[in-house]
Amino acid sequence: MHQDKTDTLALLREKIRQMEAPPPVSAQRLPTGFTAIDTHLGGGLARGCVHEVFSSGRDSLYGSRSAAFVAHVLARTTGPVIWASEDYPDLSAPGIRQSGLNPGRLLCVTTRKGGLEALCEDVLNERGICALVADIRTPLSLTQSRRLVLAAERSQVSGFLLCRTAGARSDPPASASMTRWRIGGSPSTLRADLPSLSPVAGPERWSVELTRYRGGANATWIITPTRHEQTYSLPVAPVLADRTAPEATGYDRTHRTSTLRA
Repeated sequence: MHQDKTDTLALLREKIRQMEAPPPVSAQRLPTGFTAIDTHLGGGLARGCVHEVFSSGRDSLYGSRSAAFVAHVLARTTGPVIWASEDYPDLSAPGIRQSGLNPGRLLCVTTRKGGLEALCEDVLNERGICALVADIRTPLSLTQSRRLVLAAERSQVSGFLLCRTAGARSDPPASASMTRWRIGGSPSTLRADLPSLSPVAGPERWSVELTRYRGGANATWIITPTRHEQTYSLPVAPVLADRTAPEATGYDRTHRTSTLRA
């Protein structure tokens, strides 16, 4: 009798171990563009999985750094990106460009209140899409996230859940997502190598915290995001040919000065 109970407990432990084991991960990865993070992840974020990205600190209301982090990752991919939300998509086209992502690849979709989860599942079930980015205001439950994970595994479409934490009073619930991130600001270093009377703040820095990684260890990095500045060509007046520029006529210095000050 005692042996039967021991065998039953061993069988139950094996069943639980199989349930807790991480699901098979696609060999394809989504590089983040940051060497230290990609090395820790074995090449980047797993494709065909769901990843949660939380905002922290002063960015918890708007989630701008979280959105920029995801855009920075998707800039290295191809194909359409569905950006879904229940409210109007408060995206900045210049900010998306600075992250390296072409805004022309974005398809912004809004849905009715309470319909975002169903929309996300439908999008993740579609093939031919690069990724889904969902701007959610309340973290999903374990059951809800599991449905999205199963849909992403079937279609191999990557899902990113942007979770704003403004007003959050407790830790987010358990989730079936592959990774969970927390993005916030970090103090910039002072630069004293510039010809100024006092040190000035250096480039913007982020605190990137990996708080959950199925099959791997958590970690924290301080990174400097890459800014992709777009250049523009401006027309220049051609050089005058066969004639000289007219000489400047006299002007009232007093009037000129007062105009500049105004």
